[in-house]
Amino acid sequence: MGFFIMLKRYPIIVSAFFCYSFFLSAQTKPEWTNTQKNTISRAFYYGIGTSQVSPDEADTRAFIEFSRNVELKVKSIFQQQVTEEGKDFSERTNITTELISDVSLKGIAITERFADTTSKAFFSLIQYRKTEYDSMVLFQIEREVVLMKVRNKMIEEKRQEELRSQKVKNQQEEDRKKEELRAKQEELTIEQKRQQQKDQEAELHKKMYGEFLKTPPPEKVVSLRNGEISNGENSLMLKAGLAPLRFNGGFYARRFWVFELAGSATSRNGKLNQEEGFFKIQILPRVGEFTKTSLAIGAVQAVGLIADSGYSFKRSKYSLFVAGNISIPEYAYSTFSFYGDKRKISFGVTTNPFYSQFKHHLGFVLEANTVFDKDFRNSKGNTFVINGGIRLQASESLSTQLVYEDYEQLNLTLEFQF
Repeated sequence: MGFFIMLKRYPIIVSAFFCYSFFLSAQTKPEWTNTQKNTISRAFYYGIGTSQVSPDEADTRAFIEFSRNVELKVKSIFQQQVTEEGKDFSERTNITTELISDVSLKGIAITERFADTTSKAFFSLIQYRKTEYDSMVLFQIEREVVLMKVRNKMIEEKRQEELRSQKVKNQQEEDRKKEELRAKQEELTIEQKRQQQKDQEAELHKKMYGEFLKTPPPEKVVSLRNGEISNGENSLMLKAGLAPLRFNGGFYARRFWVFELAGSATSRNGKLNQEEGFFKIQILPRVGEFTKTSLAIGAVQAVGLIADSGYSFKRSKYSLFVAGNISIPEYAYSTFSFYGDKRKISFGVTTNPFYSQFKHHLGFVLEANTVFDKDFRNSKGNTFVINGGIRLQASESLSTQLVYEDYEQLNLTLEFQF
């Protein structure tokens, strides 16, 4: 190797040296330069290189030729040493052509050179006694085998470490998948229990409140009419005062699918006091599983203070309105209602606290009204009025209420559905 380094670093000096050497020996041409026939003993390995260009090229060809001549021997020694190390080592050892070539030329140097000035040819010879070379190669191979064993051990340790690492990763992945599966199963179990509990609650709710929710809720509280429309095609309500006894008003409604046309009249001191006409559209008809909600919109035409100012259609007030109700059985089997237009806002509740004994037959009503338009207030001119009383229902088509209304009159109402 040092020789080659010198060739690369100082090519001019080395070439000059070779030329001088060849010049000195030019007088006697060695017999070994005859590449076709020479007298080199069979006890030697040799390689002869020739070149018409330079001594360097002759050296290179000599190394190539020497390596070719000893390749089989080196490979045989290599194989023998590897085999002696055992089957396991042999199977894990790859003897390449590059490795054999590298070992073949370790410690090898040019034995002799000759320059033929006549033919301008350069000759290089490498010659080693076989016993000496075999011993040297054996030493190099033994060293190489030791290095191979170290490398194989390192490779095996690395492979084992990779296997252990992969095994750990596989175990972690398996544990992760098991945990995910366990979590999913647990989540599924929880969801099944939740759904089962929900179904049980729904079934219990149905048993406790199903009948109440199936029964149509009342269309009004006291004066407040909510989002329901008549259960039959017609609805008629008559109102009578009890102290003193006299007719205090009436209401009639006609249903067409989800539409309703209605009119009402109320009296004060025996004289007509208010008149109203309604057009209602039910846009939400008793929806919900655990509660029932209805919603309606419409328009109203009304005339007030008729008893004081006389009836005049030109004094009519027009307004859009919204009305609704929601039945919540958990709150004492109650239906909460509201109504609003530009004249007033009303909130009310119809409750059946004794539903388990009396069903819909006995209930109580309470409503609060805030009246913005003074033409529709009571005789005292109150803005805020609370009405309340008792409700009795004989059947789905007949009900009656006894209520104290407008802080003025105890009224009895009868309502028919037909």
